[in-house]
Parts: sequence; C-alpha cells; structure tokens
Amino acid sequence: MTAQRSGLLAIAALACASAASLLPAPAMAQEATPTAPAEPVPLFQAACISGAVRLSKSVAEPMTFASLPAAAQRALGAGTVATRAEAEKLPAPTAAQVPNTIYRIAGGQLYLLPPTAQPSHTPIGDSCIVLWYALSDEDYPAARKLVLPDEDAVPLSARPTASAVGASVATSAREDVRVTAAAYGGWVVLRSSSLTESKAPGAQ
Repeated sequence: MTAQRSGLLAIAALACASAASLLPAPAMAQEATPTAPAEPVPLFQAACISGAVRLSKSVAEPMTFASLPAAAQRALGAGTVATRAEAEKLPAPTAAQVPNTIYRIAGGQLYLLPPTAQPSHTPIGDSCIVLWYALSDEDYPAARKLVLPDEDAVPLSARPTASAVGASVATSAREDVRVTAAAYGGWVVLRSSSLTESKAPGAQ
C-alpha cells in the first residue's frame, strides 16, 4: 500500500466524524490542515500531496458519480490520459471506472475523490483527485502551474497544448508520483497517482 493511499483512506470515516478527527498523514506529510480548504489547489495540496486534512459532516457531503454533470465526468476521464487529442476522444468513464467515494466540499462545485481502500486497478480509483468547476480563466492555469512550475522556461513548441476550448492536459512525474492537470467543458481536474500502481489491461 502506498503512503498516499494509506494516508487518505481515513477520509471516508472522517466525513462522518467530528471536525476534531484527524486524517493520518503519510511520512512525507507535515502537520494536518485544520479543515479541508474550500479552494481547489490548496485542497489538492493538502489532501493529495501532503495527505493531511480534516473532514466533517459540515464540510464534506458524499455524492454519487451519476450526480456529476456530464462535462465533469468527461474531465475526470481527461485526467487519465497524456495528451489533448486523447482527452478529446475519450468518452466519459463509467461508474465502475470511478469506484472512489466522492465528497462535495463546502456545498459548492468542488469535489474530493480519495483513492479506494484497496487497489482498484483503475486509473481513477487508484488516484487522489480534486475536481471543480472553474470560476475564472485563471483556474486551469493555476492547476497547470502546480503540475508544470517551470513551464515558462520551456519553448512553446515543446509545451503541452493549453487550449481555451475543448480538452487540455498537462502531466509531470515527481519521485514516485505522477501529477496531472486536465480541463474539459469548464471543469478542472488535479490528479495525483502513484507511478508504481499497476493498471488493468487496456487502461490508460
């Protein structure tokens, strides 16, 4: 079991506990964030990078995959591939491909998907994901900046496509973790996945 997975599995229990409950952090984490941030990038950094957040009933509401808008479902799929062309052709994942518990944060269009308790051998199930509806033109660039902090130094011809319409994807590897930013139809995804997680045959 990866540190990321072990640190995040307690989220399900914490959603039904008091605000004083604490998500066990992996070895790499610092002190836990007092409550789940209601901003997408800080939430991703706290839950999916540090692995240390607190959740309560007043903060996190369990949702179903079917309740997500179609564009949000497509954005989740876009976060599992490497290029814009793949993301634009990829259909929305099925509910079986999204076995994660989905938490709506602070009653808005912001969602946290921790990885499943046991390896699911699906790209989304084995990932920690933050999904949200962009409120400004800066949302996707902010997510992308987290993934590619030195992108400005890369020649334009060598950069991943950053489209204002359709799908966009950027990904990078850090130690044993892959971090991806994707967008589709106004929805933005930040995804953290282990480079060592096995994939099911044919998974992308």
